[in-house]
Amino acid sequence: KARAALGGAVMLSDAVERNRVLTELDKTLLVEAAAGTGKTSLIAGRVVMLMLRGAPPRSIAAITFTELAASELSLRIREYATQLLAGEIPKVLRGAVSLELLNDKRQVLSAAIDAFDEMTACTIHAFCQQIIMAYAVETGLDPGSQMMDAPTADAMFESASAVGASIISTPDRR
Repeated sequence: KARAALGGAVMLSDAVERNRVLTELDKTLLVEAAAGTGKTSLIAGRVVMLMLRGAPPRSIAAITFTELAASELSLRIREYATQLLAGEIPKVLRGAVSLELLNDKRQVLSAAIDAFDEMTACTIHAFCQQIIMAYAVETGLDPGSQMMDAPTADAMFESASAVGASIISTPDRR
């Protein structure tokens, strides 16, 4: 939703909440909204703000629900950081980043970009798998196990359901 602000500018009705996501970096926040509302851009902006503040990429976990969103998130984080290094402030970060802040934090941001591959930006499923695999022995799982894709999981569920149904429907013959 948008509403007219003083001076004819258009302001999103959730502008205060969006600004919180970009500026309240000492809090853990959950961002939820309908598709196409800018969640990915906002979360990417938050990650860049964390990096500007000096958070090493290895300490950042940006978790989403779909593979597409996770890929887009990584691309946008890199894009926004690169734009900032070039002296351009991405639209999502306007109001949260000033040129003065950017000039002060240029080296911090450059170091973060160099360590970008240490950041976790993935789906909740992949994140949980990373944790489980890190403790495979403790959990009793095969360290080489992999997460099933949806069609394989559906087929396996159908197969298990069919076996279960046949066991239930077969009379006990003694």
